[in-house]
Amino acid sequence: MTLPHASAAEHRPWRPRDAAAAIFAGLIASLIVLALLGGEATAIELFGLVVPAQAGGTLVAVALLARRRSDWRTALLVQISQRDAIGLFIGAGLQLLLSLVAYWVVVGLLGGDAPTQEVVEAATDAIRGGEVVFVVVGVVVLAPISEELVFRGILLAALRRTRGDRFAVFGSAAAFALLHLLDPNAILAIPFLFVVGVVAGRAVIATGRLGRAITIHAGFNLVTVLAVLAA
Repeated sequence: MTLPHASAAEHRPWRPRDAAAAIFAGLIASLIVLALLGGEATAIELFGLVVPAQAGGTLVAVALLARRRSDWRTALLVQISQRDAIGLFIGAGLQLLLSLVAYWVVVGLLGGDAPTQEVVEAATDAIRGGEVVFVVVGVVVLAPISEELVFRGILLAALRRTRGDRFAVFGSAAAFALLHLLDPNAILAIPFLFVVGVVAGRAVIATGRLGRAITIHAGFNLVTVLAVLAA
């Protein structure tokens, strides 16, 4: 399936360095906020200030880059349909399935000894402190939107133009997964995040828009939040 491309987007095609710039902008924004907090952040500060700053920095960078393309909605594939709501169920189902696999790996192969991602620990602390809204907004709303704009809106398009659909889907999924190694405790989650990235990338190829990839990502993260709430 061929995705629509505006003439302006064709004159200024996305490049991998555009995705890198957006990611870097988000990291810088989060580090600035973290520095203002004295170098450390409590759970509520993380989800109330640091995470929004990172997502905001990324979104601002994406917006500035997209301004160079007159039809930015087409350039970023920002089209959303009511049918994309099914992505919430796809993402949730994917999380449940991968969680079963992860449980088998951790218990069956590692004897139950596996590191917990820092973001999960922080989310647990924030929810215990009654700050559920900040966690939901950060994890289920801001992260899926900002990350999908970068990895499936920009990077997938950039790789697809030069290397084809298959490489673009797997390449953008690999970049998405490996970025989470900023938290060393996330190493066991990398294969599962790669699968999520592949599913999201295939959704973009199939639908020609970013909406379903965002809802898949949101549904995947939502189950994590619900699991923390239940625990």
